[in-house]
Amino acid sequence: MLYRFIIATALVFTGVAYNAYADNIKAEFSGFASLALSYSDNEDVAFSPNYLNVDDNGWSATRDSILGGQANITLAKNWDSVVQFVVEDHANTEFENYLELAFLRYRPSRNWAIRAGRLNSDLYLLSEYPHVGYAYLWVRPPHEYYSFASTAGKFDGVDIEYSQSINDGFLRLKLAAGNTTAKLKASGEDFFIDFDNLMTFSATYVLDAWTMRFSVSKANVGDYKFQALDEFINLLNSVPAPVWPQAASLSASFDTKNQTIEYAALGLTYDNDNWLIQSEIGISNSPWLVASSNINGYVSVGYRLDKVTLFSSVSISENRNEVTTVTAPQFLPGTPIQVTLPLQQLALASKAAVDRLVVHQHSINVGAKWQVLDNLIVKTQIDHFDIQPFGGGLWGISDPKNVEKEHKVNVFTVSASMVF
Repeated sequence: MLYRFIIATALVFTGVAYNAYADNIKAEFSGFASLALSYSDNEDVAFSPNYLNVDDNGWSATRDSILGGQANITLAKNWDSVVQFVVEDHANTEFENYLELAFLRYRPSRNWAIRAGRLNSDLYLLSEYPHVGYAYLWVRPPHEYYSFASTAGKFDGVDIEYSQSINDGFLRLKLAAGNTTAKLKASGEDFFIDFDNLMTFSATYVLDAWTMRFSVSKANVGDYKFQALDEFINLLNSVPAPVWPQAASLSASFDTKNQTIEYAALGLTYDNDNWLIQSEIGISNSPWLVASSNINGYVSVGYRLDKVTLFSSVSISENRNEVTTVTAPQFLPGTPIQVTLPLQQLALASKAAVDRLVVHQHSINVGAKWQVLDNLIVKTQIDHFDIQPFGGGLWGISDPKNVEKEHKVNVFTVSASMVF
């Protein structure tokens, strides 16, 4: 609630200042858009660019299409404000899901900046422009890496930045604190998850053609809204320990109480003459089964030929820990079927839930980016995904039988991205 109050205060302050000092205030408006048509060729699994968006297969004109607008408002000396809205194919269509940025910034000196409101997380190389297709090489940010980033790409809180020229390079340090709520859909239901007491630190260093970023974060998993998960945990809690000892530990692993998520990332970009090379690796650590520990990363190489850039990327995402093995309940001889059958079904449901959340996939893509105009880029890209058995946690899988299968998916996309 505190950080939501900060957003409201920042917006109110901006509005009051605008009305009071309208003659001295300068407002600049800009926008960006991507219009994309894509085709996913596997009918058994549904593709989505990230956790927040609708997953589907076949042809889609909304999967990677985005429209965004931003207002940069100079309020007074050392004070400014930024508001950004982004419209895309979110599964949850609440207004708040489309508000990407809404902050008030104060610069007490050339080296320091303090922001309050809705902020970008600064955990990733693309943190400042994840929706601006014009600004990066691919049709969409690498799936294995930025699917996870979508749930923590923005937060409500404050951050403090220090920047300084060092030798021939430029260093930027940022410390942030806040909360965020991931608003998802699961099985057609709202699935909201609060991440409380979020703390992040990032260090970015730019030297000639090189950009390096290191970041760490930690958050407590807070309240959630998902009726199916409530019912599932309550059923596990109702099982007598002697009958099924594992039920209690499964309940604790699915529940959000006393759960934390830790994350560390390292990114590197080399951009010089014809070559553009970029790579990121991220490691998460969490005992919470809904967002278990993962390692993910990618390497991307682009080569410029006049106005056309050819590129290719390799990406991977895997669970870091062994997948939880669900053991069957044990019954005394003669136990009535009215007792054994519901518990056996609960054990099967537990195994299905555990298996469904595992992420284990890798992909390769090739594509081309064409600078048509100063503000218009056309891209085409082909992705080939290899999803391992029990590894489709980033995909929509409606038939439980398909969870245990290996899947190969090809996604073809053509897009036009512009800024205005």
